[in-house]
Amino acid sequence: MLLKETTSIFPSLRRFLVSWLVVVPVMLGLGITTGVLIFVYATPGKPQIGVIEVPSTVITERTAFAISQYIDYARRDDSIKAVVIKLSTPGGSAAASERLYNETRRLREEKPVVLVMGNLVASGGYMMSMGASYTYAQTSSLVGNVGVVFNTGPQVPALPSEDLVFSSIHKRDGGSLREWIGTVDLLKQAFVRMVVSERGDKLRISGEELGEGRLYPGLVAVQLGLADELGSHTDAVRKAADLAGIANYDFVDVNLEVLREFTQALDFTFPIGDGESRTAGATAIFSNTSQDEGIQISGEGAEGPLANLQDLRDLFLDQGLGSNGEDTLPGLPVDIYSPEIYYLYVGYEP
Repeated sequence: MLLKETTSIFPSLRRFLVSWLVVVPVMLGLGITTGVLIFVYATPGKPQIGVIEVPSTVITERTAFAISQYIDYARRDDSIKAVVIKLSTPGGSAAASERLYNETRRLREEKPVVLVMGNLVASGGYMMSMGASYTYAQTSSLVGNVGVVFNTGPQVPALPSEDLVFSSIHKRDGGSLREWIGTVDLLKQAFVRMVVSERGDKLRISGEELGEGRLYPGLVAVQLGLADELGSHTDAVRKAADLAGIANYDFVDVNLEVLREFTQALDFTFPIGDGESRTAGATAIFSNTSQDEGIQISGEGAEGPLANLQDLRDLFLDQGLGSNGEDTLPGLPVDIYSPEIYYLYVGYEP
């Protein structure tokens, strides 16, 4: 009886040992694999500071489109923990300037944004800077020029054709000159209130004086609270890292990354020409240059609807619209792009 019981124990013990010899390595393998996956996918990589450079440019719908793409990329990339924007502009279109202010402010709500002012950050450019978390000016930077420029068109417009019938007295011009002047003052006051609200207790200048539209050297702008501090790009990087709470970081050239994304999308949509010509075309689109008539995205001697860069611009940015009423709406001799409102420093007349 004892022998029988002993004999029955050995198979059970053997099965137990065999099972553990199999289970333990499997469990160890699964544990190691799980640890590697967690490290690769769950552990964040090295934090990065995104750098956006806006070279001296007038803010238009096209340049605002490009700049907003930079801002949006920096916002979407989770590895970018803070952003430095280098800006130099006299301002430009009112709507485009407001768009950039809103885009910058939206980015600020998700991660620190430090803006470095170049030689001139005026009017709509200064409005954009109000969206940043912190601003640096150079000693000789020209900052401010809060105000509005309004182009009403000719004071005595040409008489409309007898073929045109307007439903009301101001259907054609949108209002009287007196009313347009009131609109300009309304927009100026809104601009002043924005600066007062954003700068808060740092501001050392009255709203009335701010609305006079003066430009201030960077040194004075900091004293008046229009900018936070005098400093360089290096100072801005350190400040951005401090605000983000990071110490060991890399840099991301956001301009280059957006250009790469755009070129890849262009390659996917229009797989024509070589990479060099497509990159040249994308660069010209984002830099808003006018010296691109000779660039061909379809290769040398290309023909067809997308043979030159301007056609591509019209497709992506202007939807093929003409530049004036006569081109866009043949037979309707009306300039559909006036009046125009700008936050723009126009400088002294020669």
